[in-house]
Formats: sequence, structure tokens, C-alpha cells
Amino acid sequence: MNTSISTPIVQVKNVKKVYPGGVEALNDISLDFPEGKLTTLLGPSGCGKTTLLKIIAGLLEPSSGEVLVDGRHITGPGPERAFVFQDFALMPWATVIRNAAFGLELAGVNRSEREAVAEKYLNTVGLKGFENKYPHELSGGMRQRVGLARALAVSAKVLLMDEPFSAVDEQTRRKFQEDMLSLVKNEQKTFIFVTHSIEEAVYVSDRIVLLPGGVVWFVELKTARGRLSPWQKLFAAEMRRMGMNYIVIPLVHLSSWSSLIWNSLGHGLIARSIKAC
Repeated sequence: MNTSISTPIVQVKNVKKVYPGGVEALNDISLDFPEGKLTTLLGPSGCGKTTLLKIIAGLLEPSSGEVLVDGRHITGPGPERAFVFQDFALMPWATVIRNAAFGLELAGVNRSEREAVAEKYLNTVGLKGFENKYPHELSGGMRQRVGLARALAVSAKVLLMDEPFSAVDEQTRRKFQEDMLSLVKNEQKTFIFVTHSIEEAVYVSDRIVLLPGGVVWFVELKTARGRLSPWQKLFAAEMRRMGMNYIVIPLVHLSSWSSLIWNSLGHGLIARSIKAC
């Protein structure tokens, strides 16, 4: 079995984050994110998923440690990273096309060029014909698509997505998942995706990073994205059984979980590794 991995485009090294009042969100986290892959950060509320995502985005400073993107230490936001916010973060007074082109506007791209790029990506996310609408005229799912188009328009290498489908119904959510899989395939970008849904993580990911209470585990998926086989459903059910949705997974479960994974190798559930750091 081939155990090679893609070159990491994002490296998180010994990152710790302590908020005022002494609340520790992350403790000595080290991770590599392979280029061109979709990696999901999965864990219960309060485990540090969004904190880590914002640190990678440069929106939040770590208490210690560092983040490298393309081998360069980051100290704030940069054009090689784009963030898709959970709450859309659209300008209510601006049209859809201006919202989608806003990153390019900040970068000084002339109006005709930035609107052409924005129009291309609005079409990509299924919003052709809505360019001159305003956010209040769109559904929640459509507003989220505008946020995704804005992130794609700036040609960032890394897209950071914080539970982007949490505000939409189940049918729309599945359509978004399919659209995102197409984007991963066609845009050749690196996606770092936050969710609390085990099924969603298994369905869309190349790799899952589990953040249960400061301990980092890696799960690399063997089967192609976009398929939820019976064995993948079994894996998701086992994760739920151990409390992954709501509580920290005790290390005592590691042996039984590893047994599930390795026993499922022949069925294409899990590929290469799971480790605690």
C-alpha cells in the first residue's frame, strides 16, 4: 500500500492558545495540511476547531507556536488564504457581485476585471443571474454561496471554511457538499474545513483531524470523497457511540477504535494512519 502523502502547504507548529481568564483552547498543537486535499477539523463544541482555523487565517494570534504557509511564517491575513465565514459576513448595502469581488477590490484590481472574475465564480456556485441582487433578497444558502464565490475569486491557495453549511436545510447541505467536492477536484486548492458532523466529515474529506480536548488524532480515508459506504457509516456510528459529537473521547477507547479501523482495511474504510500526539 502506498503511504506517501502530499507536500504540506500549511504547517502548524506547537501552537498554543490561551484566552483572557486562563481558558486554554489549544495546547501544543502540531499539524501538517497536504496541498490539494480537503482536511476536516472535527470535534465537539469548544475543542478549538474554530480557534485553530482563525489562527491559520491570521485572524487570531497564538499564545505561542507558529503557522507556516508555503514555508513562510505568517503574522496576519494574506492573499494565499481565504476564509468562508459561518455567518456569511456579507455587506448588506452591496450587491452580490460587489460582495463577491470585494477581496479583489481591496487588492486594487480594476472594476471591470474584478467583476469579470466575480461573475465567473458566481456562475460556478450557481448564482448566475443574481449579480445585482442584495443579500437580503437571497436565501441563507444563496448568501453562503456568495461567501464561497468571494473566497474563490481571490485565487487563494488555501480555503478555510468554518461550518459553512450549518445554516441551511439538509437537502441544500448535501447539494453544497457535492458542489464543494467538485471545487476540490476542479480548482486544485487546499481546503481546511470545520464541522461537528461526523457523517459530513467522512463524506467530504481526504483526511480528518480529530480535536477531542487538546489531543490530536489523524484519520486518513481510503475511499474516494463523496461516497458513504456501509463501512463508512459503521465508522461514523462507532465515533458517535464513543461520544465524538458531544464529549471528549477518552484515550482508553483508542485500542478499540484502532481495532475497528484496522479490521476494516479490507473494506476500504480507513487507509493509513491514526495516531495520538
